[in-house]
Amino acid sequence: MNIEELKVHRELEKEKVFKDDFFHVKVVIENTGRNSFDFIEIRDYYNPQLFKLILGENYITTRIGPKNIIKFSYVLEPRVRGEYPLGPLSITIKDRLGFNSLERIVPDSVSTILVYPPYEDIKRIEILGSKRSLELSFGAQRSKQKGIGSEFYGMRKYVFGDQFRLIDWKASARTQKLIVKEFETERDVNVMILVDCSTTMAGGAIDNTKFEYAIRACMLLTKVALARKDNVGLFIFSDKKNLHFLKPGRGEDHFYQVLDFVARIKPQGKCDFIYAIDYFIRRFHRRSLIFIISDLEVESKQISIAIRKLIPFNHTVIIFNPFSPWFEIHEIDLSSTDKALAEAISEEMMEHILKIRHEVRNYGINLVTVGPDDIMKQVLKNYLEAKKKGFAY
Repeated sequence: MNIEELKVHRELEKEKVFKDDFFHVKVVIENTGRNSFDFIEIRDYYNPQLFKLILGENYITTRIGPKNIIKFSYVLEPRVRGEYPLGPLSITIKDRLGFNSLERIVPDSVSTILVYPPYEDIKRIEILGSKRSLELSFGAQRSKQKGIGSEFYGMRKYVFGDQFRLIDWKASARTQKLIVKEFETERDVNVMILVDCSTTMAGGAIDNTKFEYAIRACMLLTKVALARKDNVGLFIFSDKKNLHFLKPGRGEDHFYQVLDFVARIKPQGKCDFIYAIDYFIRRFHRRSLIFIISDLEVESKQISIAIRKLIPFNHTVIIFNPFSPWFEIHEIDLSSTDKALAEAISEEMMEHILKIRHEVRNYGINLVTVGPDDIMKQVLKNYLEAKKKGFAY
């Protein structure tokens, strides 16, 4: 028996899939030799913590004749957003009596599956982010500046350098002074979303961690900002080895670039706030409306030093703090002793957050502590308020 005569490969229906979707996996076995294999077992490995078997089996035990091809297939459902391996494939052959067997791992038989957040989340965000929904829910608050636009703003006295075509001759004749019209023109905003991806952000239920909520909030903010013609960029950070930057862009296509970008990232490393902000400043200089999403589980001094580095650039900065106890014990039924311990930890952590809030307030920066139930609402509310007030201009 020559196991090398068996060629096995995997065919995927798709390599990018939403978390609540299914994908079809097909395995093809080809006997390229002239001899039969009376007993072969082909197994396609997957991690049951990451994927759930919905239909079929991920292995087959069969006989294959010379120059024959056999196929089997199964269906998986992803459990968690992220980028994960599928495989490898293994081949086991035995002789007719079952005394001798040989197993081989198929070379290069690991595929990569990119799992997006649930499509239900995407649809909900698209509905929230639609122009009509925003106007009905929050009013059409558009950021504007005086200039040469299409919407009338007001009138003022003529000054040297004004364009003659802006002179209102009727008003000038009445006042006996040259009067010019001013118009409003919409102004685009650069929105930069900075998300902490350190290991502490992985706290909580596996599909509802602080980081998963942060990613959903990031997607909502992106969709809403793009719908309002803003440019949106992302910076996801932890330590020196985990710094991911997506330059600002706009338009519907950019939302799916953001979706692809965040799908590949998972929490790892220890947060180095100062190094991360230094890196961000080197990569990006334009004045922006900056949203930072972090559990802030580092020394308050480090946060203060890092935030201070943003001040010279005249950014408007808003910090969202997913408060760890509200996420990590959100769905856990604790005993009375554990509840007392959890409350003591919560009080200590809240003191830490309050200290940071006091320090960043000295720089005119707002820190908003959020839980699973209000993170999305608070992100949307603060973005719309910042746009209305024109903080970033």
